[in-house]
Amino acid sequence: MKLPNHSFNSFFDSRLFLLYEMSLEMQAKITNVYANEAPVNKNLKGNHGQAFYITIGDEKILYDTGRKPKILLRNMNELGILPKDIDKIFLSHGHVDHTWGLPGLLDSINPDNPIPVFGHPSITEKKVTKIVFIKMNLGFPKLSEKQQKKIDLQFIREPIELAKGLTSTGEISIRPYRDGREPMAFHKSGGSFEVDPVLDDQSVVLDTKEGLVLITGCCHAGLLNTLEHVKKMKNKPFKAIIGGTHMVRFSKEEVEHVADVLEREYGPPDLYLNHCTDNFPIPLIKKTPVTKILKRRFGEEKVNTCFVGTELSFEV
Repeated sequence: MKLPNHSFNSFFDSRLFLLYEMSLEMQAKITNVYANEAPVNKNLKGNHGQAFYITIGDEKILYDTGRKPKILLRNMNELGILPKDIDKIFLSHGHVDHTWGLPGLLDSINPDNPIPVFGHPSITEKKVTKIVFIKMNLGFPKLSEKQQKKIDLQFIREPIELAKGLTSTGEISIRPYRDGREPMAFHKSGGSFEVDPVLDDQSVVLDTKEGLVLITGCCHAGLLNTLEHVKKMKNKPFKAIIGGTHMVRFSKEEVEHVADVLEREYGPPDLYLNHCTDNFPIPLIKKTPVTKILKRRFGEEKVNTCFVGTELSFEV
């Protein structure tokens, strides 16, 4: 039987609308390319630091650069990621284990136009670590004139959209919960060095069909403070938390408190933790086995270690 014209048009219009909706959906993939731990059965290398490669549609963003460029480039090569394809770089904060891979990365590419590099205004401030009487540089790498010409360094304090569905948190200065400041990390303030609150710490948030995915560098702002900040920004449930949390210095009781809030307020989300969650580069410093505590609390299926090479995909 021949359909009336209005029925045919209605059917045709609905198909067009469905195709339009499908065209708006995109796959986002998050790949860890630098972390403390690498799987033993793959040719990837672990080192103290952090970097994620995030693709959303045609957009390719590098979140942090790790500490050693040779390791960053090796891992990227093993994972089939080409440095020349990077569209933007976002730096979570100015510490060496998140920024020192940048000079070597820039040496490996010759972009047609400067690559936008985003970070808080404080990422380039003087930062040091003090161990007894020894003071070592902990801050942003010195870039050659040639390297500087390859980037467009943009200082941002407020949230910005980096790609469809991917937004930075901006500065997180309201911190009702314990934050992740490091007592051995200092910054220059008023002519003298003081313990650094790391106000430059910024995470990024992926808005997916399943909920929000928080991607962190070190989360010096504090995991619970960051979640509270993002909840005010987005007011949506959280699907996952990926990255470092700097709870390595927390007591067992403080970790349990974080777990209480995660369970009560956030579900809890799926956890893919690495870097400064459990690890600290200086020996003889007391370290809390945060991941083990959280696994006991939430189960092995809920809490995972985010090794180098970990890949997670979401619909945005």
